[in-house]
Amino acid sequence: MDAAIRPLTPDDVHAYKALRDEALRTAPEAFTSDYESAVLRPAAEYAQRFGDLRSGTFFLGAFDATGRLVGSVGCERESRAKQRHCATVVGMMVAPEAQRHGVGRALVAACLEAAAQVPGLEHLVLTVTASNTHVVRLYERAGFRAWGLLPRAIVVDGVGYDKLHMMRPLHPLASPSP
Repeated sequence: MDAAIRPLTPDDVHAYKALRDEALRTAPEAFTSDYESAVLRPAAEYAQRFGDLRSGTFFLGAFDATGRLVGSVGCERESRAKQRHCATVVGMMVAPEAQRHGVGRALVAACLEAAAQVPGLEHLVLTVTASNTHVVRLYERAGFRAWGLLPRAIVVDGVGYDKLHMMRPLHPLASPSP
């Protein structure tokens, strides 16, 4: 599937909320947020997350040939001075009909490319549900490496799910300390 990837703007907020709500409803074990709370949140509240690429806090969207938002990924730079060199990849989601067509891979690649251009940003971190092996492999192919596991990080309908912590340097000098 060919998807055009671009930064999300406040004009995309309703499409983003619809995609997010559906992802939370259909894959509750993949997210720390829950559908029941998120569905009540006004769409306008998400607009503040759609920052300028150069800030290190931004969301990218993947749009199909009809212009429909079929995927998104976010990058949220740390605000504290001692951690401004770090950002977290958040909200990675692809609509069910667009999954397994390269949309997720394209979103991760675009996120990495944009993050690498942010002055002072050295590495990205993320968490992924450890049992979601397809997505874990996606991140590994993009250069992310696991550094820890939090058992039962989330509980959905009484079932605990582990979260795998991963990181990726953006530049060779940003490698982890020994």
